[in-house]
Amino acid sequence: MSEKPEKIFVDLDGTLIRTDLFVEAILQFLKRNPLNIFPLLLWLFKGIPYAKERIAQEVTLKAETLPYETPLLEYLEQQKADGRQLVLATASHRIYADKVAAHLGIFESVLATDADHNLKGANKLTAIRAAAHGDAFAYAGDSAADNPIWAASASDIFVNAPESEVATAQAAGTAEKVITSRPPLWRAFLKSMRPHQYAKNALIFAPIFTSQQYLPFSSVLASLLAFICFSLCASGVYFLNDLVDLAADRQHTSKRHRPLPSGDLSLHAGVAGAIALPVFAFALSLTFLPLVFAVVLIAYLIITMAYSFWLKQIATADVMVLASLYTLRVIAGSAATGIVLSSWFLAFSMFVFVSLGYLKRYIEVAAAPEDDGNVHGRDYSYADSETMFSLGVANITAAVVILALYINSPEVQEIYRTPEILWLLCLLLLYWGNRIWVGARRGRVADDPVLFALRDKISLMVGGAFVLVTLAAKYLTL
Repeated sequence: MSEKPEKIFVDLDGTLIRTDLFVEAILQFLKRNPLNIFPLLLWLFKGIPYAKERIAQEVTLKAETLPYETPLLEYLEQQKADGRQLVLATASHRIYADKVAAHLGIFESVLATDADHNLKGANKLTAIRAAAHGDAFAYAGDSAADNPIWAASASDIFVNAPESEVATAQAAGTAEKVITSRPPLWRAFLKSMRPHQYAKNALIFAPIFTSQQYLPFSSVLASLLAFICFSLCASGVYFLNDLVDLAADRQHTSKRHRPLPSGDLSLHAGVAGAIALPVFAFALSLTFLPLVFAVVLIAYLIITMAYSFWLKQIATADVMVLASLYTLRVIAGSAATGIVLSSWFLAFSMFVFVSLGYLKRYIEVAAAPEDDGNVHGRDYSYADSETMFSLGVANITAAVVILALYINSPEVQEIYRTPEILWLLCLLLLYWGNRIWVGARRGRVADDPVLFALRDKISLMVGGAFVLVTLAAKYLTL
């Protein structure tokens, strides 16, 4: 390549930052009130520039918390130190572009969208040519939408760009810098689906296991299909949660590494996952499972959406909702198979799940600074940690009491050959409940208790022992 052009025009969305500010602002606008979808549609009908103008007036984004493309930023800082001029050229609204430019302090000027012009494609190229005053220029972009500008530039900078565009520029000798930092789309998408969380959906098999009704085998198949449907729907919910919690997750010690908050996965792919996965799950359930299961699945989706947009910010209500969502999985297993759940099992489940809900919040709150007010996005502060610890231990203890009463009930005598063996379950649950809460107190449990249990050898051994004790009570005679 010959001498590098003096001016570098830098795209913002997907290039300098690993997100799309217009999409992100829309998500925040809808999170504030889902009914905002109606004015949003009206604004879009009036044109993209108008919609960007109104959204920018309604939603404030913090430039300092955005996920910047660090390798590109470091390269641009070096080029500025070498005397080259940097211009931010973006289709994002000027309000947001100016904030980013002011925060970074490396740009000579800003070209951005306003109420009259959407600075994208041909419009952006026209503005760049005018700002370059006929001189050669370099351009940093990320997508096929930047092709016309790369074609007109004398030097190309690629950030996670299509391989075909990079290859063309390299063959022509115009590729100045190539940055590849995103993982493959399929890997980031799969990670956002959080398949490790599917362990929660194993609760769907609880009605079959506790009733010992393994025949006809069609019940097992129905439970398996229900598990798949619930898992797909849950993954859609995880996408939704990540989309509406972007700002909060970026300030979290571990959640900021998730694909959507970190920018490893584009927001467009996230929106697609949030919509397509639940739709596919419902289509599957309506085709192969009883209608009542689809009703439970719809209830799960509605409650989780209410939780994501509103209930998670209300103290105690958030924990009760989390517990209800666990219980809905058990009810879904009953709906898929037609096996009637006992009131004992539902009561036991609720106390266990309330304890786990408090455990999840306790871990978040206990990790917060003592004088930092409420945990971001939660109606709790560090001062509440002791209360949540007490409530969590009390609920797991209540679950043990319910289990003990159940073992003494007439129903158990009818189902199990040697019900006395079931008393071992009380010891196992007491041990595991006390152990996980003491571990949380000592900071040994990560922010996700389910993931901890899946990786913890002792928890896995207790789970296996639970199964063995139940089977022994069913089939052994002492």
